[in-house]
Amino acid sequence: MISFYVAFKLHCQDNVEQFPGRASVEERDNKSVNSVSRIEEQEVDGSRLVASQSSKVNSIKKNHRTGKQELMKSVQELASQAASRAKAEAAKNITPPKSAYQFEASWRELSDDHALQARLLKAVSPTALPQIFKNALSASLLVDIIKCVATFFTEEMDLAIRYIENLTNVSRFDLLIMCLSSTDRDDLHKIWDEVFCSEATPIEYAEMLDKLRSRYCLNR
Repeated sequence: MISFYVAFKLHCQDNVEQFPGRASVEERDNKSVNSVSRIEEQEVDGSRLVASQSSKVNSIKKNHRTGKQELMKSVQELASQAASRAKAEAAKNITPPKSAYQFEASWRELSDDHALQARLLKAVSPTALPQIFKNALSASLLVDIIKCVATFFTEEMDLAIRYIENLTNVSRFDLLIMCLSSTDRDDLHKIWDEVFCSEATPIEYAEMLDKLRSRYCLNR
């Protein structure tokens, strides 16, 4: 049995010696396989590196967007707070205007807050309107005041009528009415139909408001 094993081993060695290229081919095959394996490993490692870098880039972009959104939100909150403080200060500083210029300047300054415009109007006595505006009342401001009265003075209809009536005593009132644009005239028609002469208007004011409709040349 041992002799057979020795004979087989010698036979294998003889084959190697007789065919040396066979071993070289096997070695080359092994090297090729190893090379391919290394290349595949490098490709896998490269893919992992690219994926890792891409993930980092996406994370940076996400953090940048989040930071930018938070910054924008913070700026908007600051702007809102500043606007609120400005309105509060404006409300504290409302004083009765003594001229058409003062009234219109304050009115335009409060154009973003109609409630403050109503407070400005209330700071002026209705009977003082002709003296304040004299011949300097513009058609656009006249319409704005009527809109303000229709919006904020419906619970004080007596005061509302006094403002509407005293505006008709301003110098050049008839000329202002004649110069109203069709849009302004339509707006005034709507106010009289839906607010001043609606079914909700107390009967004791209805007749006076109907007369004022004629004064504003709003009869159909």
